[in-house]
Amino acid sequence: MVSVEQGVSKRLVVDVIMRACGTVTVILTMLMISPMDTKIYGRCNLAMKLEKAGLNGFLGYSIGDWLCVAHYESGFDTSFVDYNPDGSSEYGIFQLNSAWWCDNGVTPTQNLCHMECSDLLNYHILDDIMCVKQVVSSRNGMNAWDSWTRHCYGHDLSQWLKGCNMHAKPETKRMIS
Repeated sequence: MVSVEQGVSKRLVVDVIMRACGTVTVILTMLMISPMDTKIYGRCNLAMKLEKAGLNGFLGYSIGDWLCVAHYESGFDTSFVDYNPDGSSEYGIFQLNSAWWCDNGVTPTQNLCHMECSDLLNYHILDDIMCVKQVVSSRNGMNAWDSWTRHCYGHDLSQWLKGCNMHAKPETKRMIS
């Protein structure tokens, strides 16, 4: 015969096991739902993607310029989001601002790239590249990124391509600066 204490003890053990299983299920579900298509690019891998997409020499900017900007803006992280004091946010590997280039559904925007900001947060960076081409085609060129002005402009950018086994030239003649 099972005593009342043993019955309570068994129910307690079963309750603890059920809660643990529930917690594990919730954690596994969250891991499966979390964005799995984000990426932190390696320098050379990103360089090859940028070259293939036609950024080498685009408006006089080299792959070195683009790598330098992406490094200082996001650390090559496609999922990086930065929140600004003015309420706007910057998205993706090139940190494109929600007030100007994309729509985050919160910030009033010009949405000059005609895209959702969330589209900039995955490893499919062709849409990011299409948008940065618009950014540098604007009157500010690469000066649109403070990091380019501080860390890249006027510096030797050949270091960004060292060891990458690419055909891209580290420096091109800029038409805009």
